[in-house]
Amino acid sequence: MGPHYNREAELRERFNRFVSDKITGIVDDYYARLKVEDFEDIKTTLRDINNIITYKATVRLLEWVRDRFPYVRDNYEFHLDQVLKTKPNDNGYDLTVVGDVNIIAEVKCNRPINDGYKFGSQQKAGIVKDIQGLLNGKSKATSVDPTQAFKFAAIYDFGDRTISAVNHLIRNLSTDLKERVTIYKEGQLLTKDKVHIVFIK
Repeated sequence: MGPHYNREAELRERFNRFVSDKITGIVDDYYARLKVEDFEDIKTTLRDINNIITYKATVRLLEWVRDRFPYVRDNYEFHLDQVLKTKPNDNGYDLTVVGDVNIIAEVKCNRPINDGYKFGSQQKAGIVKDIQGLLNGKSKATSVDPTQAFKFAAIYDFGDRTISAVNHLIRNLSTDLKERVTIYKEGQLLTKDKVHIVFIK
């Protein structure tokens, strides 16, 4: 007969392994040190995890844009400062550049559901909403006319599954939307009438 399942032993092992592997590099029983109140504090702190992910991915996108637009390269520190000053959930775009070149962009860090090759329904709805916002504008993002801006939907690249999920998403867009979305390939001519999907890492 196999060993009996022990819920606490499993939770302890998973928690300790995560803290050791990802944070401290030191094997220890962190689980034993923490009370329920401490775990609640951790849970509260981790509510910001999506904002952390979006911020880091937005900076990576800004670097990608900098490498392709001389105006952004010449004013990189200013635009980085703008990203730093943008509050989470301000209902604008994740990245806005206004000047000699206008750029608006949204960032998504969605891993395909169940580690598969498709996005889940909520993930797809969020990406489509962002694409529509890039094409049609947002009520709280009035500093730039979307018809006069280069538009990017940046998807964090978790590997081949992400690329497959994006291709599946595009294939299933409505006809009018599908014609206005393209996956960017290096060297491709950028136009203002389409949303260019870029993969960032």
